[in-house]
This record gives sequence, C-alpha cells and structure tokens, in this order.
Amino acid sequence: MGARLGLLPVVLALLVLAWNVSLAGWIASRREGGRVFTTLTGLTGLLVAPAAVLAIAASSDAGARTITGVSWLWPATCVLLVFQAAAATGRRLVSLSVGLPILCYNVVIAFIAIGDDLVVRTGEAPWMLQGLIASRDAVLGIVMGRASLASPLAIMVPLLAPAYPARWRSSALVRATFVLYAAAALTLLLMEWPRGVGAVRSYDAATLSITPRDPATFALGIRLLPEVTGLPSARAARAGARLYDRVSPDAVLVVLRAGDVRRSGLDSLVRVLAPYRSDSVRLMVALAFDRDDAIAMRDDPVGTARLRLDALERVVERVRPHAIIPALPPMLPSARFTPQPVNTWLQAHLTSTAAMVQRARPATDVVWIATRFDVSDSTMYAWATQSASPIDAVGFSPTPGFSGLRSLDARLRAADRWVESNNASGRVHWILTAGLPRAHGELAQSDAIQHVLAWSSRRRFVRGVIVGELLDDENSLGLFAANGRERPVVDMLRRALPRENPVR
Repeated sequence: MGARLGLLPVVLALLVLAWNVSLAGWIASRREGGRVFTTLTGLTGLLVAPAAVLAIAASSDAGARTITGVSWLWPATCVLLVFQAAAATGRRLVSLSVGLPILCYNVVIAFIAIGDDLVVRTGEAPWMLQGLIASRDAVLGIVMGRASLASPLAIMVPLLAPAYPARWRSSALVRATFVLYAAAALTLLLMEWPRGVGAVRSYDAATLSITPRDPATFALGIRLLPEVTGLPSARAARAGARLYDRVSPDAVLVVLRAGDVRRSGLDSLVRVLAPYRSDSVRLMVALAFDRDDAIAMRDDPVGTARLRLDALERVVERVRPHAIIPALPPMLPSARFTPQPVNTWLQAHLTSTAAMVQRARPATDVVWIATRFDVSDSTMYAWATQSASPIDAVGFSPTPGFSGLRSLDARLRAADRWVESNNASGRVHWILTAGLPRAHGELAQSDAIQHVLAWSSRRRFVRGVIVGELLDDENSLGLFAANGRERPVVDMLRRALPRENPVR
C-alpha cells in the first residue's frame, strides 16, 4: 500500500501532462480566442512534456551535466503556463471559478520551478523561494514519505487553463476534478510554506563549534566516489582526487553495489585507490542495499544473502579495506518490510560476513550503520553493541528531514539515547553524513555537516566522521556541483577541523 501511495504524485503528474497536451491540441484547433492566445496555448502544450523530462533529468548529477544549458526550459514553460492561464481568465474565455484557482496554482509552481533552477545552477535561491521548494517536498511527502526529499520524480506540473465551454458532461467533470486538484494543492503548498521557510532558516541555529581531537582518535573522512556501478568513471575519480587534495582526510569510503562487483571492476577500483592506500589513509568499503536488493531479499532471502556474501568476499580479498560495511541502506529505503524479518535476515548476514572476514582478512573491521532511526534500527543497534556480537564497530547516518536542523537534532538525540541505554560508549562508532536535500541549499548543507562534526567531536566514542555524497545524487546536494563547482562545505571541511596534533 505504501509503495502504491508513493507512486501517486507520479500518476498525478502524468495525468496533468496528458490533460495539458490534449487540451492544448483542442484549443489550438479553434480560433475564437485570437491568434496570440491560440499560439501561446499551442506552444505551452508542445513544450510542457519535454520540459518536465528535462526538469527530472536535472535532478541527477549525470543529467544536470548533460542538460545544464537548457535547464531553463522548465521554469520558462511554467511561466508560459501562467501567462496562458492569465489570458484565459482575463479574457473570460473560462469562468473565474475555474481559471482563478489554476492561475494561482500555476504562479506558485512557476516560483518553485525558478527556485529549483537556481539551486541547480548556483546551489542557492532566495530563502522565500527555497521555502516554497521545501513546502513542495513536504506536500509530496504526505503521500511519498521521505522519498520526496530524494526522488527525481517529486515534481508538480502546472495546469493549462481550459477555454470555451466544455463539449460534453464528462469533460466538464474532468475540468472540475483538475480545478479541485489545483485548489487543494495550492492550499497545501501555502499552508506548508511557513514550515518550509522555517526548515531552510533552521540551519542558522547550527552554532556548535568543533572540539579539537587527536587524529589518532578522531578521523575526518570523505566519500571518495559516487556509488560505483562497474568501472569508476574518470570524472568521478578526478573529483575524488581533487577533494582529497583539498581536505587531506584520514579515511575514505567507497560504496559499491553487489550486482556490479566484478573482478575487472575491482581491479580498476584497486588502481584508483592505490595512491590513497600508500598515503596511510584508512580505507572503508560499503556494499549498498538498494531497491533491487530489497526485492531480491523478499523473493529469495537465502540466495540474496549468498550472492552478497560472495561479493563481499571478493571485495575483502581484492580491495583489502580496513573496514567493510556489509549492508548500507539508502537514506530512503524503497521497500517496506516488517522490522523482525529484516533484522533476522540482517543479523544472520552480518554474522556470516564476520565469519568470512575472519577467514579471509582478520584485519578488516565489520561495521553496521543505522540510517532510519526507527524501531528496527534500535533493535539492530542493541544486538550489534552487545558483547557477544560479531560486529567490530557501529555507527549512525543522521540526515535532515522536512524540518531541517530540528529533524537532524532529533536523530542525534536518538543516537545519544541508544548509546546510553545500551551502555555502548566503549564501542567504536562511525558517523556517515548523507547528501542534504536540494531544497535546503548549499549554505544549509555546510551548516548541517559542521553541526554533525561538532556533535561527533564532543563524543569520545565517535572514531570518525565520513562526509559525502561526492557529487549530486538525485535530489540531494553533493560536495561538488554538476558543473564541477566546489561547494562551500569543502572549504569548511578544509579549515573547520582543528587538531590537537595535526598529521599533515
């Protein structure tokens, strides 16, 4: 049921696109509205579908690099739809009860599209626009959950205003349905706007300073590459090398996918990592647990565990990492399961992995990371930190949610409670920061990561913090923009971590 609800915004967007295209064709075939109005309507109907595709593509790093030069097409099309609705309403080609809700809805969506484009190009938008983007994510989050913060399909499409009387009763009913949709969406967006602004501005309260720590007990790490699928790309390797030179980290993390762990790919990865290994940097490797893995686990849990264990063994033998994270869930898990079966499977998988590592390379630590901070993670943390656990180290991956810094603080407080209630302060902990939601902007990204660093530096049980994503990932901000521009967080990392006894 949850997965079906998550698809609802996508279905609505497709229905609106179908409405826009079909209605534009019908209006363009008539001449009562005049040449200018007919041409404007036909042009918007022609552009709206490809512009929406470009807007979705701009949400990923690869897509943004490809279409940066034409990413303005989506906000421009949204503005054209505002003019079209204003013309239809102002010239009384449609009644005010139909035209006015659509016009107001289109104005808000156009502002959101302009803000999205500014964030893609520069990383920031005026905080009022940034608040509207955050309110859009919150509205879509009602049905998509936290996936709306990261899904490139989290898009709202403006409506073409109808003109002329409806031909049939059924078409009048369709008009009424879309008008109700526009009115409801507009109401929700405006209701969430103050909260969206509050989420964006909440990072201003991130005033904690970072406590100096000896690098022997507190490591600053980076996620060196985007999630590796096959051979690491030359662009990603260059970006990782550039980040490494700028930050001089004590640890690096590489995330792989089980289905892409092949000997040739691992050989290439070993060559990419060779300079860092010779520089005495702690190397950590994680095996991602994504939607495909979740589906495979549901259909064949034993086979999935066996395939992942084989992949982990190849990684341990070829890459020889200092630490391995056998199952790193994404920030937003796609499949929903009841906690107990997942935990039972995961505990057995981690136990098997620990036995394999002891056999293949005992120097490698096995690490488990909490990402969701729910009941399932709480149960797993209690199991992983008990004395009989085969796990060498544990950790947390706190990420901001819809309320910005407040939700990040809530996850950090939960981490404190778990450590205290399980008497786990003697266990080594690692902190992984994930990409910040794009809606919150670059300055918020820098503030959030500094806040996590400050929290971690005050807790002696934290062995280190790994910062990432390297590049933009769907709707989350990376350390580098799609055009290669270094984001402010990189400079913050370079100078914000004082050392008691600097290594470099």
